[in-house]
Amino acid sequence: SAHKIKYRTTTKHHLQKSSSSSNTSTTKVHHITMSHYTATITKQSKNQSIGIGLKETDAGLTISSINSEGPLSQTCLKPGMKLLAINNIEVSGLSSREAVQIMKDAEGKLALSAVDFVPANITFQVAVTRVRNDNGQINERVLATMKRDINNVTPTIFMEAGVPSNTFSKIYTLIESELLPPAMALRSHETTYDKEMQSYTGKQMVKGGIIGFGTESNHEKKVLQMVKQGAQLQRNVDLKAGQVKDQINAMLARYNIMATVALESRRLVKYSSKQKQANTALDVVGIQFH
Repeated sequence: SAHKIKYRTTTKHHLQKSSSSSNTSTTKVHHITMSHYTATITKQSKNQSIGIGLKETDAGLTISSINSEGPLSQTCLKPGMKLLAINNIEVSGLSSREAVQIMKDAEGKLALSAVDFVPANITFQVAVTRVRNDNGQINERVLATMKRDINNVTPTIFMEAGVPSNTFSKIYTLIESELLPPAMALRSHETTYDKEMQSYTGKQMVKGGIIGFGTESNHEKKVLQMVKQGAQLQRNVDLKAGQVKDQINAMLARYNIMATVALESRRLVKYSSKQKQANTALDVVGIQFH
């Protein structure tokens, strides 16, 4: 079958003028726009399979898979893209079954239009890496990085709403500079605390077995101080997350987009054999948009 691929990228520039009694100034505002992709193939028969999988998401129909041996394998369409139209029929509001039926009913020319889809969030990850050195000892490092680069992270919801690129950049930088550091500080503290607890539980809390005023070990005092500081660091993350979220909502109010704190669950180690199941921690990992 023949393949016809069309690719279109648009860029908009709007000029806003503000005047006073003595002069006029011109400001260029760059709006984030979406790259649209259209793949056109020719079906040899009505029953020919084109090898595309669709998934229903909050954003609409997204391409979940493309058969490497199907007629769409060499086109511009890729898994993860949001499907917009089939033969100029908009698929917004359709189920995956309805969209597949339209493709099945098509004869001859079949044109599929899609757009790159980026999830509605700007998030980071804080991870502990373990590396064994030449002496056989394991060194731990806490690394914090943004999950996607600023150049390819613009959420589709921003582009659809016409959010200016400079507004997106401010939001991204705000999350990276204000929310990521306290989250990293908390995880670093938790990692150090885990090490201290391993050392602490391997020794007697009080030498000689006598417990009384002034007999606490330095290690015991250190662990108790770390528990207190850990609670404060967690509070720092929560307060900063609320502050960043409020600032972002103020920037996005005119575009009818709401920001909330993005959370990821993390399974905690059981603290007792009598514990029925392990607890789960919710970590702040950025901001998501609705």
